[in-house]
Amino acid sequence: MTNSSKISLFLILLMVVTFTGCNDFNAREIRQEQVESYQNELIRQSQEILSEDKQLSLEECISIALENNLDIRIALVQRQIAELGRQVSFSQFLPQVNLNYNYNRWDPQPGLATATGPQPMHDERVRELTFNVQMSVFNPSTWFMYSMHQRGQEIAEIAADYTKQMIILQVTTYYYYCLGLEQIENALQTSVKASEALAWQLDNLNNEGMIMPWQSEQANINIDSQKLQLKRVINIIEQTKGRLLIAMGLSPMNTIKLYPASSAEAPQGQLEDFIAEALLNHPKLRISDRQVAIEKEKVKIALAGFLPSLAGYANRVNTSDSFQYYSSYWLMGLSGVMTIFNGFANIHEYDAAKENVKIAGLEREQETLALVLEVFNAYQNLQLVNDSVALAERNYQVTDAHYNQVFEQWTEGMVNASDLLSVAADKEMANMVRINSQFQAQVSIATLLNAIGQTEININEAKDDSQS
Repeated sequence: MTNSSKISLFLILLMVVTFTGCNDFNAREIRQEQVESYQNELIRQSQEILSEDKQLSLEECISIALENNLDIRIALVQRQIAELGRQVSFSQFLPQVNLNYNYNRWDPQPGLATATGPQPMHDERVRELTFNVQMSVFNPSTWFMYSMHQRGQEIAEIAADYTKQMIILQVTTYYYYCLGLEQIENALQTSVKASEALAWQLDNLNNEGMIMPWQSEQANINIDSQKLQLKRVINIIEQTKGRLLIAMGLSPMNTIKLYPASSAEAPQGQLEDFIAEALLNHPKLRISDRQVAIEKEKVKIALAGFLPSLAGYANRVNTSDSFQYYSSYWLMGLSGVMTIFNGFANIHEYDAAKENVKIAGLEREQETLALVLEVFNAYQNLQLVNDSVALAERNYQVTDAHYNQVFEQWTEGMVNASDLLSVAADKEMANMVRINSQFQAQVSIATLLNAIGQTEININEAKDDSQS
């Protein structure tokens, strides 16, 4: 190759590198495109799923969440990646086949110095096509690596199911929270109407001079206080529904209507039964078991570092070199490698791998103790909430009877308006406590089911595969 040809080639390469580097990253344009496309897709998806007149049940909310929640979709992708990793590891057991093509040109043509002058060693231009087959004959670490990827795939599958369970718990909590707040909203609206009617009567009595002006003003203040409380409840409902929509993978700016669900039944059994169930079936411990198994496989891999590895190969070579006696030939052989001394690195790796097994075992014990405490707390909370529900119901019945009695006494002029307003406030508070305790009972049941690993997943697996 002449000097001018070399300079031309260098300039071409320089231009390619220069134009490649000029392709700047326009962050604002990319962000604008992503915002527009994401918003349009989110609006379209929400309009397809949500209807203005349709009320969604708890089962429908869970089904939508399992199909659209981003955490679940990420877990499904990770599960698919783990499966592909196992398949890549399995490929180490299969022969590797490569096809190589080489084109070489020498300038000047190489030659040997002889008494009669230079003698060419090979052609000036040589094309060579090589068909290579290689396969591992003895390599124990390959088996251990494959076992590790198998456990990794199992962990990804369990993690995906556990993600679904946590999303179900999240949706269930927000769902019952919204229903409880809506009941409180209805109760407050009813209370506001009753207070307005009472305030109207007190205004008339004040105009007739039968009560003091401050008593009439007290009723109006009570109305404003209830309206402010009602406004706060409505605000919390909107925020909670926004969180519910996010858990369902939808825009929080949409409107959702919920269908009142039937009360869930608490699991039957004693605390010891629930703990035993959790220790056997909870996803966290099943993942920890496989983490320990992976660390044990790493010990085997470290131990395999002391053993030789053997591989067989076969090459089919086709060359255009006219100086070669055979234009095609086979090259076959067996290669082996064994570490004799590497600065004791393999020994230290083996010791470190054994220590990692101990760490994984201790972490599993930590997870076990934490899970026992989680089940214990969930069980105790459920028992306490059940007692609270019964007590709140009794308290509401008493305050309701007390309010009816005081209201009759007020109509007969036996008590003043302040006493009536005080009793009405007690009844309103008792009703809210009753509604809140019922909501807490449903959430406590769902929490206990999740703690013992019995959260049911109801969704077509085909949808999962389509999202993965």
